[in-house]
Amino acid sequence: MLFDLHPKENLKDLFGREEEFKELERLIKTEWVVVLGRRMVGKTSLVKTFAKEKKGVYINLMGINTVDGFIDALYKAVSPIIKNYTIDLKLVNIRFYRLAEDIISRIPSNIIILDEAQELTSIHFHRFLKRIWDTYTDLRIVFTGSMMGLYKHLIKPSSTSPLYGRTPAQLILKPFTKEQSRKFLINGFRELNMEITEDELEKITLLFNGYVGWLTYYGNMRCIRKLSPNEALKKTIDEGVKIYLEELENFLRNRRRDLYIKILRILTIPSRWSEIKSKVNINSKVLRDILNTLLNTMMIEKSNELYQIPDPILKTAISKLKI
Repeated sequence: MLFDLHPKENLKDLFGREEEFKELERLIKTEWVVVLGRRMVGKTSLVKTFAKEKKGVYINLMGINTVDGFIDALYKAVSPIIKNYTIDLKLVNIRFYRLAEDIISRIPSNIIILDEAQELTSIHFHRFLKRIWDTYTDLRIVFTGSMMGLYKHLIKPSSTSPLYGRTPAQLILKPFTKEQSRKFLINGFRELNMEITEDELEKITLLFNGYVGWLTYYGNMRCIRKLSPNEALKKTIDEGVKIYLEELENFLRNRRRDLYIKILRILTIPSRWSEIKSKVNINSKVLRDILNTLLNTMMIEKSNELYQIPDPILKTAISKLKI
């Protein structure tokens, strides 16, 4: 069902991502891959479907930021696959990657999906990944998660990182086109024996700008919870703002909070470099570094010399941040 709030797991339900699935299929033959994209563009649905179709192992690392947590998540994910396997207690007191390697070596599949991997920043975890990279040359790992978290540690690691020089191939998921959004909404409403008016279709398509997660949430509120268009819209925006505020707070930690917020608020309206510079009292290098950080984390985009925030709900969340 298109408006199911759970991530999709079957190829027949993976609306509009046929080309991305094929590209992931191509890349994984020779490389590790990191699937990138802004929040709510469907990264988890893509990789969960891929894991099921290719008989890979899917591991959700949401909220996990310790090596012990990783071991526990890994063991839980593979225990249904590896029959009668129990953790070797002799390995528990040794470096964690020996235990993790023991588990991985028993997996029948050569594909492991690490979803929401952005919080596992431990140097021990990075050393483990290097060991796996060097030792298991046929093993393929697919990473997904917050671009804000993955960029520093996986995509652009420092020269001292164990992962330096081992950057995975990148597969970037973009928001739906306007036509894809319209078809998604129409098909989702029809699945549940409901009709969407042209006015509502046009309004929601333009408002949510191709972000399939917000389209799904809105469709669920309308067709399953039977809310009115206005109620469904408010519920979707409120939920989205809540999600983004938490992520923004994590992003702003240990950064120049007031300056980042000021620039983000400027960019709720498309702006040129000169326009941004005229509104903030900082030198060009600092401004360039901040804009590059925001571009690299996909919070903003640049098109025709204009910097802007493409996600409408992110714009609303930014307006509620406290400096």
